Amino acid sequence: MTATTGYYRIRFAADPVQLIFFRAGLNAWLRGLRWPESERVDAVLAVSEACTNSVQHAYPTGEPGDVDVTGRLVVDETARRIIVTVRDEGRWRTRASGHGYGLTTVRECMAEVRIRHDAAGTVVTMTSRPVPLLDAPDGGEGLSTTADSTQASPARQDL
Repeated sequence: MTATTGYYRIRFAADPVQLIFFRAGLNAWLRGLRWPESERVDAVLAVSEACTNSVQHAYPTGEPGDVDVTGRLVVDETARRIIVTVRDEGRWRTRASGHGYGLTTVRECMAEVRIRHDAAGTVVTMTSRPVPLLDAPDGGEGLSTTADSTQASPARQDL
């Protein structure tokens, strides 16, 4: 991936092992965007938590299902942001007493978090905090392209 790749997508089986491939791909995408390290770590943590929730809670034990993650770069005159969406087709479950802090972590790591759940599944949309524009090597505008790039995990090359 190059620094001008403004789109990311991966769809993977709701299996904890698949989270490894997802995290590596998201990290590579953000590094390609030259995302500042502290903000990259926060974004990967937030999106990982949302994906982990889908893997652990969306589908009844033994029922197959997928998690779909899309990310896009948004650039305006003053800053860059990423908007990442995590979707599953499972059922929303109310947080059980004594369970983790996944959604709290997501909200702490991102500027905005929206959660929608209905009979079709759950959609978590996260917007990062703004990061500085990149200086273009030719003195022109900073990074603003949104070229399309799709990535699938090794187990899901058929997508």
